[in-house]
Amino acid sequence: MAGTWHTEEEEREYPGQRFQLRREKLIYETQSPFQTIQVFEHVKFGRVLSLDGCIQCSTFDEFLYQEMLTFLPLCSTDDVRSVLVLGGGDGGVAREVVKDPRVESCTVVDIDEAVVETCRKYIPSMADSFQHPKVTLVIENAKEYLKRMPDSSVNVVILDLTDCPANEDSEPLFINRDLMTNIRRVLRDGGVLAEQTYCPYSNNALLSAAVEVFKTATRNVCYGYVPVPCFPNGGIGLCFGRVWKNGQDNVDLSKPLVKITEERAHEMGLKCYYDEFHAGSCTMPLEFRKWWKDIVES
Repeated sequence: MAGTWHTEEEEREYPGQRFQLRREKLIYETQSPFQTIQVFEHVKFGRVLSLDGCIQCSTFDEFLYQEMLTFLPLCSTDDVRSVLVLGGGDGGVAREVVKDPRVESCTVVDIDEAVVETCRKYIPSMADSFQHPKVTLVIENAKEYLKRMPDSSVNVVILDLTDCPANEDSEPLFINRDLMTNIRRVLRDGGVLAEQTYCPYSNNALLSAAVEVFKTATRNVCYGYVPVPCFPNGGIGLCFGRVWKNGQDNVDLSKPLVKITEERAHEMGLKCYYDEFHAGSCTMPLEFRKWWKDIVES
């Protein structure tokens, strides 16, 4: 497959568009009980992980996504002792979570052990995080794991689930009210929820539906956008919000509650996130800002 093209053509999310990367070398491919897993080499992006034909990350730019999905929520609350990651079998989010010294435990729940083992072997810069003493890895369906969790038992929940639909009629995992209801239940008061979501102008109908479901957990919703060159739109949207069970939180999450200065970010080993970029990622074009305000307040 050397010199062949990896092609993404997902009509529901990217109508009328096609995204391609040339495979220099197919490093590994397997079919797990859940999905097709590929790791291939790209001339610019390095090693690329693909699940069911959807690019998940590349070693060139994965830190952009991992850091922002992690630190937008972590810096939006003063209590991050217990963190739950749903998905995240590549280990990237766990690697970032434990860089925050306030974190005491990080549990990663992923359904597909084959993803974990693939990344351990071929992308260890991410999956080595599973060896960290603060990280616990659970191989299980995230929705089933959530059902057994006690109420108010975790401070932060990060959804790092694939949005690749199993078929054309299946519901993206971002748009699942039962999942959000359970997340609200297990979060402690003032806890934070974060998820990857859709990009502005890519498919506003899907983004609007995802936000409506996010509001099942909390109406305190903030949107950030981060450039990730290997992704089809060149970037990805992130939703995050605080869950207050006894009233509405009016804190502006576009400004970090816990500030990580540029100097401190370097000390922590970060390459993307710092307090000014937190605020910058939440800045929107005027047209999108108006549209966002309308769907959040509806």
